[in-house]
Amino acid sequence: MSEVNKNLENMADEQLGTVAGGMSAEYLAAMDVMAGKYGNGEDRRRRLTAAGFNYDAVQHLVNGLAKGYGPVAADVINGRYGNNEYRINALRAAGYDPYLVQDLVNAMLK
Repeated sequence: MSEVNKNLENMADEQLGTVAGGMSAEYLAAMDVMAGKYGNGEDRRRRLTAAGFNYDAVQHLVNGLAKGYGPVAADVINGRYGNNEYRINALRAAGYDPYLVQDLVNAMLK
């Protein structure tokens, strides 16, 4: 395993705890963004696009991670917020955007 991949896994583990299943390329790119690999502003947009990523999709995940939603997404995966409308209501009651949390969950499980 390359050093970069080890670092990504360590960052994911630190942010989220261990989550079963593979993570999407967009999620891993979001982790790279959080680590500063893609720069800021237009430089980030240009570099992510050149690497083949949808900037808006990656940035959406970055926004969720920056809000501290990674551990919440891990909790959702582990069943701590229930399912369906119950999950939406429980996440809202806890002060989270349920749709942003779900997007992180989906990216983590791809």
